[in-house]
Parts: sequence; structure tokens; C-alpha cells
Amino acid sequence: MTKEITTKVSEETLAILKESYPQEQSFKRISLPRLSLVSQDKTEGRGKSLKVVAEAGTFFLEEQTDEQDENGRYIWKKTDLGKSIQGIIFYQRNQLRMYDSATEEFTNSPIYDSENEIVPLFRNRLEVERGTPVELKAKFQFTDDTGKVKSRLEDNRVLYILYKDKPYQMNLRGSSMYSFLSYARKMLVPSVITEFSSTEEKKGQIEWNKMSFTPKKELTEEEIGTIIAAIKDIKVAILAEKGLVATAEVVPKEDNY
Repeated sequence: MTKEITTKVSEETLAILKESYPQEQSFKRISLPRLSLVSQDKTEGRGKSLKVVAEAGTFFLEEQTDEQDENGRYIWKKTDLGKSIQGIIFYQRNQLRMYDSATEEFTNSPIYDSENEIVPLFRNRLEVERGTPVELKAKFQFTDDTGKVKSRLEDNRVLYILYKDKPYQMNLRGSSMYSFLSYARKMLVPSVITEFSSTEEKKGQIEWNKMSFTPKKELTEEEIGTIIAAIKDIKVAILAEKGLVATAEVVPKEDNY
């Protein structure tokens, strides 16, 4: 028969015990709703039944729902936001991505913050390479028709944006990314409200919309305080996320990396 424990323990002693006892680590990946631009018309059907379902230059808000498709992936709900939006860019990070059209496979790194970081590359949920961003890009180098050395593993920029007082994520690549980098060199982007719009571009037979950025209003002292708080929050989330990524062997294909 088990003897009943009747000894009273002070709350202070229990607090020390709780702090000393190893706790299960609980990490949460940064998973935010997304803001995105349709760079080229998206169509459905063929011939006379062909119709444009998403017009180039349109911004969308994408939010993950609780519903899943037949493959167990969460379904994202899209909301049309029109041809321009305004928000505050309060943080930026980096990612490496590559799409192989022959195999229809994506290869990507987690989102990272420094060119000195050792980051993994994942394909089909499995790690395939590891190194600094420069080392990884070198593994996928090729020479194009003009003799220029490039990498199939391309740089992406990940922006964190306050839109209608809520944080969102925006992924940029190609000409839209370079448009942002040019904009960011001219000013401290977290200190202004930015208007996001786009311009039509053409190269040969290819047409697309490139994102453009315009400062609309300087922030007040109070508004900057809100941005500083948002930056602190995202930094805490990044530290927790990196603790998870460092020990992860498998990364879900649809994660916000």
C-alpha cells in the first residue's frame, strides 16, 4: 500500500524545482499569412473556354485554413486585394530556392539571416546538402548561353510586413526582389508606410509584372514604437525556430521557408 504524501511544500521551493527540472522544448515555426503578387495572368480552360482567373498585377492575401486536400496538405484561402496595397516592412530575411521543371521538384533552404550561416537544403522533405549560402549556390552553378556563370539555386528575399496592423509574410524573387533592394538602399524602410504596386515588364516574348515600392508617409513616434515591438517579437520567434531547424531531419514541403 502506497503511503500518502502529506508533507507541505512552499510555493517558492516548488518554483525552484520547476525551474530546475528539464522541460520539453516547444517550438513554433514562423507561419504567417502571406501577401503575394500575381506576376503573370493565371488562366483556366482552353480555346473559347479560356478565361483569366487572376490578372497580372493583382495582390492577394493568402491564409492557411484548417481544411486539407487529398494529400494532407493544408488549403490556403486567397483574397483579392486589388492593384496596390500599403503596409510597413519591418523585417527582412533570406532563402534559397530552386525548381526543377523536369522532375517538378522544389529544393529550398530554411529562411536564414546571415551569409555566414550553415544552412541545410531540403528536397522531398529530406536534407540533400548543407553549407553556407555561397557554398550551396556554387554546387548548382552553370554557364548560360552568353557565357555568364549563374546558379540554379536562386536568392529569395522574405519580407515581414504590418498590413492593417497584422504581420504578414511576402516572398520576393527575380526582378521584384531587385526592385525592393533598390528601394531599400534609398531609405530606412521600417520608418515609412510603403505602397506596393507593380509595373509591366517585357523581355522577348515573356511579359510579367514587376513589384514596385513607393514611400507614402513617415511614421510617427508612436507608430515606430509599434514597429520596434514587432521586430522584437519576430526576433524571439526566429531564435525559437532556429532551435527547431537545427535538430530537424525532415521539413514539411509546404512550410513557410
